[in-house]
Amino acid sequence: MRRGLAVLLPFLPLALAWQPALDLELARQVVDGAYSRIPPLPTAVELSPLEVRVLRGEGCLPFPGSRPVWARVAGQAEVVEILAERARNEFRRVQAEEVLPEAKRLLPDGHLRVYLRLSGLKRLEHRAAYTLGVRLKTPEGESYVRAYRATYLDDWQEKEDGYTGTLVFYLDLSGKPVDPKGPLEVVFLTESEKDCLYAFTVDLGAFY
Repeated sequence: MRRGLAVLLPFLPLALAWQPALDLELARQVVDGAYSRIPPLPTAVELSPLEVRVLRGEGCLPFPGSRPVWARVAGQAEVVEILAERARNEFRRVQAEEVLPEAKRLLPDGHLRVYLRLSGLKRLEHRAAYTLGVRLKTPEGESYVRAYRATYLDDWQEKEDGYTGTLVFYLDLSGKPVDPKGPLEVVFLTESEKDCLYAFTVDLGAFY
């Protein structure tokens, strides 16, 4: 029994926590999971239904306009997984040594990607009005970090109450006081003219 355990131990992943700078060993396990050689590792956390609270403003709920209904937060491990899954779909083999540098180029160390699915957006142009970031608290006070980039997935559709689809935001948290195993407070403004600041909490200890 001990001998078998010793054989298995090298293949066990690290304690679950966001990896701001993904290392090669964990990247190998992510790739192995993408090829179903081992169970897939948790490379993202999804929030559905999305529990949103109001940090500032009055008459902010229900939302005076579009509303977020789902969120997903991920780091470099998800990018490695996507690259490996893409290769598998194309019947190619890739190694972690190949995809990890590309993942770090697409999403540098210390960066996170936040997906936010909206419902009820009246005009597609209003997608650009969404402002997302994080609120950080320190003994000296609090500060905000705004996403440096925003893009859209190709899942936008027109429904009876408006458009629905997913926004993607990129956050640079390198050098910031963030606990990779703790909660992260994501804040956002919608397209509404009302001064409403919303927030939801992400558990960084739920994924790699």
